[in-house]
Amino acid sequence: MAAGPERSRVEHSVVGRDLFQFGDVSGGVTLITGPEGTVRVPSQEQTDTAPPAPSALGCVRVRDADAIRLGVHRPIRVTGAESTALPAYVPRDLDTRDGDGVRPIITAAARDGGFVLLVGGSSVGKTRSLYEAIRALLPDWWLLHPADAGTVAPMLDQLPGRLVIWLDELQNHVSGTHQLTAATVRDLLARPEPVVLVGTLWPHYYDAWTATPASATGDERNRAERELLKLAETVHVSAVLSPAERGRAVALAESDGRLRLALDSQDFGLTQVIAGAPQLVHRWENADPYARAVMTAAVDATLTGVQSPVPEGLLRSAAPGYCGPAQRAGAPDGWFEEALRYATGPLLGATSALVPVSDGPGMGRPDGYRVADYVLHHTGRAQRAALPPEAFWQACAEHLTDRADVVRTGAAAAARQRLTAAVPLLRKAVEAGSVPAMRELGELYRRSGEAAGAQEMADRLTASSDPDAALYRTILAGWDFEELVGLAEAGNQYAVGHLIEYGHPRLAISLLLDDLDPDDLWSWYRLAQLFHDEDENERAIPILEMLHQRELPDALLFLAELHKEEGNIERLYELTEDGYFDAACCLADLLHDKGRTDEGIEMLWDFVDQGNGDVDFMLAHLLAKTGDVDTLLERAAEGHADAVREVARLLRDRGDVERAVAVLTSYADEGSYLGGDLAELLRVTGRLEELRARAASGDTYAVGELTRVAIEEDDVDEAVRLHALGGRTAGLFDTTRELVNALVARGETDRAVALIMGPGGDTPPYRRRDLLKRLGRTEELRALLDQGDHHALWDLVEVLRVQGRAAEADALLTRGLTADGRVLPTGPAD
Repeated sequence: MAAGPERSRVEHSVVGRDLFQFGDVSGGVTLITGPEGTVRVPSQEQTDTAPPAPSALGCVRVRDADAIRLGVHRPIRVTGAESTALPAYVPRDLDTRDGDGVRPIITAAARDGGFVLLVGGSSVGKTRSLYEAIRALLPDWWLLHPADAGTVAPMLDQLPGRLVIWLDELQNHVSGTHQLTAATVRDLLARPEPVVLVGTLWPHYYDAWTATPASATGDERNRAERELLKLAETVHVSAVLSPAERGRAVALAESDGRLRLALDSQDFGLTQVIAGAPQLVHRWENADPYARAVMTAAVDATLTGVQSPVPEGLLRSAAPGYCGPAQRAGAPDGWFEEALRYATGPLLGATSALVPVSDGPGMGRPDGYRVADYVLHHTGRAQRAALPPEAFWQACAEHLTDRADVVRTGAAAAARQRLTAAVPLLRKAVEAGSVPAMRELGELYRRSGEAAGAQEMADRLTASSDPDAALYRTILAGWDFEELVGLAEAGNQYAVGHLIEYGHPRLAISLLLDDLDPDDLWSWYRLAQLFHDEDENERAIPILEMLHQRELPDALLFLAELHKEEGNIERLYELTEDGYFDAACCLADLLHDKGRTDEGIEMLWDFVDQGNGDVDFMLAHLLAKTGDVDTLLERAAEGHADAVREVARLLRDRGDVERAVAVLTSYADEGSYLGGDLAELLRVTGRLEELRARAASGDTYAVGELTRVAIEEDDVDEAVRLHALGGRTAGLFDTTRELVNALVARGETDRAVALIMGPGGDTPPYRRRDLLKRLGRTEELRALLDQGDHHALWDLVEVLRVQGRAAEADALLTRGLTADGRVLPTGPAD
């Protein structure tokens, strides 16, 4: 060790082999470490202000991250397979496909920052695909896997650059005290060095969060989640392997026994078998009444909002409610302990139906239990058809201790109009100081006509110092506009957001201008959006130019689009010469609009094949506009899906259907989404035998198009049969709507309702409700309400009143339902 000037000192330090632990450092000190080089050690003053090392914040290098800890399912064990190793990864079509492939999106996000979200059901491989993508593309980046994503916000200034933030099961990060917000994501994306957020989400959460309320007085439960998802690039993951994926799996299975076993399954997909799904289903279906009761109580707790480990006391107290009188009377000694052993028993080393979890520092005893996600999937993740018994709700009120869990469970009871269950739960959270519970309980009281209770909640909100309390009180009071404006003027950003979202842009503009922080870049961006919405691009563009200079994510794309709208070719050329892909796309589109398509194509050649799908799409689009079949065929041969689609359309329009089919077939046979283009082409050109052959080989796109043929031929029996075979798995949601409309037109409303209400249906919730309301189907609307679709309450009330059953509607609203679905004789009571 060599010291610098006389005043440099190191004291109270320890040396051991290659470890040097610093105590007090005065001045600068240099360590000679041997042939590898010299390390400069900062002074004490420097170390006092230096950010902590990434490892001290919990970061690891992506290449060193443990897949199991990140959420990849622990794989099943089979004889001859290494028990600790993951099976070989089967590359998915979604990994690299043009336009919305996971890896192209992550590559783009790595340049400027981004948020990538994979949406898919349980055990479909979404977490493994995400893990393999970041390992392949960003191995040297830092990775942060927060237990609570909301804790990232206080660390913003300390986080390292080139960082991946891992948010597997996003729903676990958007509730509670430290929830992840859109504002935090924007702050992360605005950092000088890129940050890539990656996460996964189940489809039913995605559907619920992206649904927009019909009016300002509509449901606001998912507003924060909706704002968050607006920032994400979303990729949907199919539960079914494409023919190309299956072919890759077969090749890899030659050296992996687990893949061979999974490929032999007739009832489960490959990824589900690897995760132990068949064993989980067997354990569920073969449980005795007591084990089934314990597992069902855990499932219901999870479905109704419990995100902490489900307490053992809750399971013990709730389970009797799931047993019949004879089962309760005949329960043997130790019934609960034996049921718990059965539910937590490991299966082929992969998982168990209930997983013991300890969130605290204690050793040897779990804090509670989590339900294996495939058990949730198997039991009906969109919601169990059977209702939780009264004992379940009582057990939740008695044993839940996490305030956010109590609020969510109380809200779930209220959404089902189980008011006697909701009130004790929400009251418990209110007494603990929960502002969301005050709002939820106040709304419940207001809806049921309990004026005194509603006023009590309003008074509690008034007295609360929580920044959201005033807005909640305003909402509870019926959206008093003047009060909402007052909150916005006082700087409440949620109130400003409500004014913007619900149709008062001019007022929102004035409020933003009155109190705009020069460094609040996202408020400036919001202001630019408002100016654009009000047809004032001349005021929006200077703001976006400023934001572009300050490197705000998304500003450049918005700026380029406005310059295109205004016809500002010269400025777009300047941005294009600076190397911006978004500007190049907008410039090429504008040149085409002005009759200068060749000029736009020539310019785009400098930007293609660099991983930007928008540029590649724009080139294919313009080449098609000029009729350049030869160039499109060349790019199609190189694997550009956009070129394949465009050249197929050109060939079809020219009457050369044979070549169009040939171009599409090679890609469709590999499992590409272009299989949908091929199936449609075969249908519209009458090549039905080829379509049937593809359907027989398992092409679900072809099955969907054959369903359309049957509908057109008024053969609804055949259409229903085909739809059940595979139209849903092809992702052809419109096929369901067309078939439902055809059944209704024929007067077969029962079959139409069965189609949209059946298990695995792909009909969006709002379409189900609309159809049921149009048909006056009160029983099915009640079923949706029982499953927690709170919007169904108002549709059901409206139908009852139209049918002359106003008293029943009023009783439903004011008194609610018992746990088993009967209308209460009296109103909710504490």
